[in-house]
Amino acid sequence: MGVVDTGQEALGARTLALAPWQERKVLRYVEEHLGQPIKTPELASLVGLSVSQFSRRFRGSFGLPPRAYMIRTRLDRAKAMMRQSRASLCEIALDSGFCDQAHMSRLFHAFVGETPRRWRRDNRLAI
Repeated sequence: MGVVDTGQEALGARTLALAPWQERKVLRYVEEHLGQPIKTPELASLVGLSVSQFSRRFRGSFGLPPRAYMIRTRLDRAKAMMRQSRASLCEIALDSGFCDQAHMSRLFHAFVGETPRRWRRDNRLAI
């Protein structure tokens, strides 16, 4: 007896991600507001989903929960700023959406494996 493919697997996988318009809207909002606190409920309401639906679909689209994605995105912005500017780490932390330099440093060390100061020294572009 063979297994009948009803197409439910493909349908299920498709519904676990945000729609393309929702992805674009969320990414645009995140980019425009990265220097400010961004809460999952505000992102969910932006695309008309409950927090649990949004979180599940967000992870399906981006491979990370919303909070981890925000941290990664803020760290990426901080890295770019450290590479390209002479701004202090405190200024970079605030411009990247962290509460303060200590908050950025803790998360930077946890995710990147070294301190922002050491990373900056080893990765700075000649400016």
